[in-house]
Amino acid sequence: MQKEDLFEILDNHLFSNSYLDIKKLSEKIQISQKEIKEFFSRKSEEMGFIKDGSSIYFAHEIIRENIEDIKDSFWLWFLRCVPSYSDLAWEEGSAIADTSKIKVIPSRTSSKSMIQAFTARILILGEEKTGKQSYVYALSGDSLNRPAPGVFSGKISRTLDEFETDFESIILDIPPDSPLWIYAKASFGVILTYDLSEPQTFEKLLYWLDTFSDSYSYELCPPIMLLGTKKDLLTRDEIAVYIKQADSLREQIEQEYGTIALSEMVSLTDGGNVLNSFESFAKTIRQWYQIIKQEYLDDNPMA
Repeated sequence: MQKEDLFEILDNHLFSNSYLDIKKLSEKIQISQKEIKEFFSRKSEEMGFIKDGSSIYFAHEIIRENIEDIKDSFWLWFLRCVPSYSDLAWEEGSAIADTSKIKVIPSRTSSKSMIQAFTARILILGEEKTGKQSYVYALSGDSLNRPAPGVFSGKISRTLDEFETDFESIILDIPPDSPLWIYAKASFGVILTYDLSEPQTFEKLLYWLDTFSDSYSYELCPPIMLLGTKKDLLTRDEIAVYIKQADSLREQIEQEYGTIALSEMVSLTDGGNVLNSFESFAKTIRQWYQIIKQEYLDDNPMA
């Protein structure tokens, strides 16, 4: 549910009445009547909320003066309280993946006894229904964690033999207007997804990269992977056209953002290139981190 939708519900089912219709509001936002009542019970008479026994009434002249503050407060409360099982929580952002159509790539364990651990946070961004959740599910095989409306995360662990490293990543998908964009500030990489059967989703990739760049904490952009999904729906000639377009965009990103960019295409229904694409990106991230760390040590010899 987006902020504007919630505000419209408040206008239509709350502030248009003279009292708090808990039942109607509960049905609309799928949060218990008890929790809603507790939220408004904490509001003061100075804000326009008048309590009479078990009922809460509104002083509308006062309410109108504070309407924006009340709505913003309710939105932030809603983000914290929306239950993880509610469909409303996933209307903002990607749709829930149909896991019955996804081939899960089993994790393999390293044969080496001494393995270092490396943990990285990765963002996966792109238009709705471009396969973000499906890609993460295919690699993790676990149900995805949904901590807030429109947000999901999945934990992926893979062994990179070249680095003698267990590469553990938390992959996050965050809608642009979510307060959880704070988690984008220290990401080790960004996966930009697009649907190969929907050309307009490819055209929006730079928008998503710019959105990330506006929130990122450091001057140096982390590695980027352009990920085309539903490769199985295209002919060989159509794929060849996309390869040229993706390579051109990859080169543009490397020049403009001064980073390493990869381009991969996958099929989530048969698992084609799913594991290879992620491991290639993981190796790039690990290598990028080593370079950045060495540069920092060179510039700060006493660190």
